[in-house]
Amino acid sequence: MEVYREILPESYLLILANDVPETQQDANALDWALRRAARSGKSSVWVDCSHLDHLPPNAAELLTFYYHKLHKHGMNLVLCHVSSPVQQELDSLVPALRPPIVNNLLDAELFCQQEHSTRRIA
Repeated sequence: MEVYREILPESYLLILANDVPETQQDANALDWALRRAARSGKSSVWVDCSHLDHLPPNAAELLTFYYHKLHKHGMNLVLCHVSSPVQQELDSLVPALRPPIVNNLLDAELFCQQEHSTRRIA
């Protein structure tokens, strides 16, 4: 998997793309990118899956791990542009434990704004 990064004003965008052939470094690239996103100082991490036709091994667990890690620090991790095959792979996770999934980047922004305003009220 290749991971492209884009630093936006309020968020950190990761764009995931399948790479052929897949290697163990796929998980390392995703882990490295998520670690950098976590340290970016941005309040949200958006993961664009529009260029994925499947998740590499351990990617779902890694995304779930970082979702919970970031959530503990008041940050959001949101998946968007998730294809049906990737959605099916994510469905193998307990729905309450996996990262939220939205349709597109605009929905990711709206979701994160709502989450941040809810945290401020609580």
